Amino acid sequence: MTQNNDALTALYGDQNESRLTEIHEEGAELAQLFQAQMDAYYASPQSSFYDNRIERKFLEQKLAHLGFKPYPNDGLVTFGASGTAKCDREIVFKNAKVRTEKTPDLAHRSRQRRVGTAVIDYVQLDICHVPKRLGKEALFTFATLPNDEWAFEDAMQVRQVIEHNGVKFAITVKPDGILNYAKDTDRRFIFEYKTKASGVVEMNGKLDFSGAQADHLRQVTAEAIVYGINEGFIVYESMHKPSWFSDEDKKSVPKTRKTWRNGEPMSDMRMMYFYITDEMKTALLDDLARQAELVYNGEIPSMTVEFTSKCGFCPFKAHCKSILTDAELTHLHEVESAMAASSMAGKREHTDLRNYLA
Repeated sequence: MTQNNDALTALYGDQNESRLTEIHEEGAELAQLFQAQMDAYYASPQSSFYDNRIERKFLEQKLAHLGFKPYPNDGLVTFGASGTAKCDREIVFKNAKVRTEKTPDLAHRSRQRRVGTAVIDYVQLDICHVPKRLGKEALFTFATLPNDEWAFEDAMQVRQVIEHNGVKFAITVKPDGILNYAKDTDRRFIFEYKTKASGVVEMNGKLDFSGAQADHLRQVTAEAIVYGINEGFIVYESMHKPSWFSDEDKKSVPKTRKTWRNGEPMSDMRMMYFYITDEMKTALLDDLARQAELVYNGEIPSMTVEFTSKCGFCPFKAHCKSILTDAELTHLHEVESAMAASSMAGKREHTDLRNYLA
């Protein structure tokens, strides 16, 4: 995937244009190398079974970290790396100890969450096997800690206290992995893994068009702040796989649903390289400091249309709606009516707003 310089500037900040191009070009090459490595691993017949010693060590590490690890009782607002894209109101409700909603969900959503949780365990176990299966062809492998544990999840959990713009708060991180790079032993990469349920065609189309998701980039930016590692990969895997055999000539499959192209299956696993700049870190810290200050001041921000894009996983939706002022509710309905009568009708922003008001 290529990106023009305007897009790179929007992502990385106002840096030297040639440097942005170098970062992107090298990152694309690294992503291709990582992709080729994992494809080679999964194509190998040996990937169908696990080495007993490696699997036992992996499971013992998981067991060693099993259990609840509370934050220190220091009164600081703590942001989880994966929660740095939440709206202001959810952050305030969470820290005000508002009771979370425990309501039934659609069954398939629960199954999808279960699939995502289960698959990452196997992906991590697969990466642990890469050195044994691929030998010298293994370029990206898990870093190891002084106690010989692999550097992923709970073994790498860190809570760092930060003071920014005169506001003190904390960030807690535990990435899906920290990778070594065989061609440069001093280089480390953050590894984050995401499952996608939309379909292999949709996943590839979206990644080709817009790259990694903005909320996922905020997550790895938080991890870069804590670890001081500024580059890595967000790996997307579609839970919908290409047809077992080519569907290119199948008339029963619409052109827009075909999962093979030019005799090859579409990739169901995509490595998206990222590089985190100082500008990206500052922008995130500015936002977190502002949200932390809202909490400390006991201030509930007014509801906005933009916030409704983040309601999907919010456990405070009923409470949020219950405290809307008449002015806020009137404004939201006015915006919804305007959207419905415009080219925005039916688009993501309009749908999010309608779902909130439902």
